[in-house]
Amino acid sequence: MTLSVDTKRDEVVVECEMETTPEKLWRALTEEAFLSDWLDASPSDEAVQAPECRNYRLLEAKPYSRVSYAWHDPDHPDAPSLVTVELERLPAGRTWFRLTHGPVASGIHAMAANTNRQPLAMAG
Repeated sequence: MTLSVDTKRDEVVVECEMETTPEKLWRALTEEAFLSDWLDASPSDEAVQAPECRNYRLLEAKPYSRVSYAWHDPDHPDAPSLVTVELERLPAGRTWFRLTHGPVASGIHAMAANTNRQPLAMAG
């Protein structure tokens, strides 16, 4: 596996080739049970307050290719950051994975639950 990490002042970018399909990675990135296990994270609930603070809130989901979260660090509760993962299908059932972690732009809101978009994950 080739891993590339690029850091800028307010941003970290990690890129690598994964030995799995975009569909499997999508499940890991969007299904709460997998995401919480993989990233030790749980979804944000506006009613939940510290010390039970949750880690992320879904902002954007484009099935099998892009997902973005507002990421909440308990050490910096007033400054969430933006985590975006981009997936690109490669030959032989592999996927190019790019994660960008940087500051959240103002005016970004959570994705509505009733957007009439495709489901976030495939049943498995």
